[in-house]
Amino acid sequence: MKKYSLFLILSLIISCNEKPKELININASIQQSSELKENPLLMHPITSFIQPKDSTMSTLYGNEIAFDYAKQHSDSKYPKDAVLYEVTWKQKPDEVWFGGNIPKEIYSVEKISFDDDNSVYERFEGKPLKKIQIKETEEKLRKDFIINQKMAVSP
Repeated sequence: MKKYSLFLILSLIISCNEKPKELININASIQQSSELKENPLLMHPITSFIQPKDSTMSTLYGNEIAFDYAKQHSDSKYPKDAVLYEVTWKQKPDEVWFGGNIPKEIYSVEKISFDDDNSVYERFEGKPLKKIQIKETEEKLRKDFIINQKMAVSP
């Protein structure tokens, strides 16, 4: 009996001395940037997906107007003042759940803002996030891909 009591006491002492796990994934958050004026992570999530081949994960966020539109429509004709953000992270293994992955750091943020019949595409990369230019053909492909994503169904 003494043997088990000693083992229990030692286990408690060792576990109390361990460093606590990180509760907030700071590396995966968006740091304030002079080029990216708003934080998309504070907006409404519309859908998300992973790209295992690239070891990345993405979430599509929208402002109130885009979110409400995506809830009620399945087309890609977002109204004026709607804003979509596609945030993509590199992945890392989850220390808590075996086999799971969590965001490591932001790879890119893509923004599409809607004005009457036009939409404007912007891409941000790096640390801190800076606006970059991409080829017009790639921009059109990315814009079409992002706009045509459907809202995830949830109960």
